[in-house]
Amino acid sequence: MNLTAKLFSVFVFIMMFPVLIYSHDTDNRTINVLNYQISLDLYNCFIKPYPRTYTASEVITFRAEKNTGELRLNAENVSLIIDSVSLSGKSFTHSVDILTINLDRVYDSSEVSDVKIYFRHKEVIDSSFIVRDGIAYTDCEPIGARRWFPCNDVPSDKATAEINANVPVNTFFAATGYLADSVVSNDTLKYRWISTKPVATYLIAFAGKTSYNLDVTEWTRPSDNEKIQLRYYWQRGETAFNLKNVKEKVPEMMDLFSILYCEYPFEKLGFVTTNRDFQWGGMENQTLITLCPDCWTEDLVCHELAHQWFGDLITPYSWSDIWLNEGFATYNEAIWDEYKNGHSAYKKNILNEASKYMRRNPGREIYNPEWSSDVPVDSLLFNESLIYSKASCVIHQLRYVLGDSVFFNSLYLYMNNPEFVYGNITTKAFVDFISSVSDQDLTWYFEEWLTQPNHPVYQNNYSIEKSSDSKWKLFYTINQIQQNTSFFRMPVELKVTFKDGSNEILKVDNTYNLQMFSFEFDKEPVRISFDPDNQIVLKEVIR
Repeated sequence: MNLTAKLFSVFVFIMMFPVLIYSHDTDNRTINVLNYQISLDLYNCFIKPYPRTYTASEVITFRAEKNTGELRLNAENVSLIIDSVSLSGKSFTHSVDILTINLDRVYDSSEVSDVKIYFRHKEVIDSSFIVRDGIAYTDCEPIGARRWFPCNDVPSDKATAEINANVPVNTFFAATGYLADSVVSNDTLKYRWISTKPVATYLIAFAGKTSYNLDVTEWTRPSDNEKIQLRYYWQRGETAFNLKNVKEKVPEMMDLFSILYCEYPFEKLGFVTTNRDFQWGGMENQTLITLCPDCWTEDLVCHELAHQWFGDLITPYSWSDIWLNEGFATYNEAIWDEYKNGHSAYKKNILNEASKYMRRNPGREIYNPEWSSDVPVDSLLFNESLIYSKASCVIHQLRYVLGDSVFFNSLYLYMNNPEFVYGNITTKAFVDFISSVSDQDLTWYFEEWLTQPNHPVYQNNYSIEKSSDSKWKLFYTINQIQQNTSFFRMPVELKVTFKDGSNEILKVDNTYNLQMFSFEFDKEPVRISFDPDNQIVLKEVIR
């Protein structure tokens, strides 16, 4: 069945299952930020000598989760100077990267209030607010937002946001959300961008440049024919053909992901190229994807667009759950290949990711619960061979374990579950949900592939015997010999080839090591192939 046909089968199949609501883990927070209203005077950042300094203020609307007389926020001392606080904030201390605001009284649990903070950015290079030669932009993943505005900088505290910015009149400026206003006052252009959907701090972003080109098109949302703006900010000298190709493909990608998962969930979609200081290929900021210079490549754009669902709509609860972001975004590159070019292209893509993992396997697990509280360095957190390549292959193998209908249906229900959308997910909540909607306990699968390092190494053997009743018996033993990890349970396909040239596919559940399977046939088998279609892509086979 091709992918287009699968899309229709999903909607037939989902009628068999209700949408279930799961509660996920809650942390011990004192406050919940509801909205950030940030006002930035960036005018001088676009004028020679392009300083990194700016003055700013923000109003934070918060709800007390417990009785509290203070507000504790992340604000890095190396980058930010706090000048004063007002509204319900009466005094503050700023030390060891924590801004503690003493409130005007003790607020009871569930009370909502506002604090206003006046602050400045220092003349420092901090990798989160980047300025050079007329371009200025942010780059916050994982915990860089605290370098350009005070915030509760954890992915589990999502809030709506408003960004107001003053820039020179010749400057294009884009940010998270939709463009609510842009007003010229003398030599200053005042932009106002509003995100009505909750956004994690690491996904709040802006970018501006004095010489951007801007192309604006539209995508029609199928359910209500709402026109969603697609905004492409590009720079002089970038490859026109690649940009044209991306502009043609993005609406198709949005159609595909909207059918497979849920309709595109935000107010607009923007892409903006940056400069040589940008450390990634792309970054999936909510509604404003940043790309490296001239990086209008189809697979990269597809990856970052898929993040608008996997990572932005449903955001990891903590950084230990990052595989859900990068694994699914990488996997959807293969889904896009399947949609365009068929299943063989999909499989080629997946095998390429498996090869990347095999070549550079660091020998540790994908999921590390310690990252929930201690965020590691980027090279660990975003290890390409594990968090991108191996994680995407784990998702592919889940599709094999479940079968296409159950797999796509489970993801559709996941992406439409009101407990998760515009909120957060833990790895445990994801596993529990997929287990429930697929009607099978998948704890074993995710434990072995996420919490164990490495992969199975098979050294199998078989024998064939002719019995006295003119039957043929085949005995097949599956043997795993890997070191430094445990046994991997998996369903396994075996292809039996007979002397007359015919063949038969058998499927067995390999639940323990040195497990022997016996089969009886009316004709002579001459050969047996292990996993003939290479569905278990994360493996080695020693012959």
